[in-house]
Amino acid sequence: MIDADPNIDWKKRAQLLRVMAHPVRLVILDALCGRPRCVKDINSLVPLEQAHLSQHMGALRKAGLIDCHVCGPLRCYYVVRPTLVKKILQVLGEDHPIRLRPSGSVVRASRQKTD
Repeated sequence: MIDADPNIDWKKRAQLLRVMAHPVRLVILDALCGRPRCVKDINSLVPLEQAHLSQHMGALRKAGLIDCHVCGPLRCYYVVRPTLVKKILQVLGEDHPIRLRPSGSVVRASRQKTD
């Protein structure tokens, strides 16, 4: 059993990552981090059928990552957790090279006791 922080709901955080883990949704979130956008603007960035775009927007909204304001025929979306979304997008946008380690150093490190 992992000795996890009892104050952190890891299931909830994993669910947020699952919702975000789609290329279309990442593009939508990246666009909305710049500024709020109406559906028409989002659809020009993500050329999908309206029904498919609506499904992605609905999933992001249900997860509590975006919300919208309706003004007549306009539906304008914005990010409701900008700090979280910007940090995740920043990490994903960076290069993270693979760093293989020799077997001996991994085994030694795994045997070390932590206090």
